Amino acid sequence: MSTCKHCRNGHFYHNGGGHYFGQDVECVNGVLIDIDEFNEGHSPDIIRPVAPCHPMWEAQLRDPDGETWDNDSIDRLDAMRLPDELATLAQKDTQNG
Repeated sequence: MSTCKHCRNGHFYHNGGGHYFGQDVECVNGVLIDIDEFNEGHSPDIIRPVAPCHPMWEAQLRDPDGETWDNDSIDRLDAMRLPDELATLAQKDTQNG
């Protein structure tokens, strides 16, 4: 996760000097997410910003609200889940639904 050459381990500095996307944000499969949140189990229904290595990075810079491009961050993070995590989520969905 922290090996992405383009994403600088999530250290994107704002012009004012602070972290643009948050201090612990890293690239996970082309998505910027707080690394603790990803490791502890991220919410699967939140759309997150894409990373510089993502093909839609330039589109996001032009249109941060995503009205003119498809943000696939949910699918990309789901692809990084371990099989046992997916089974646990499926079991919870069955119990709740």
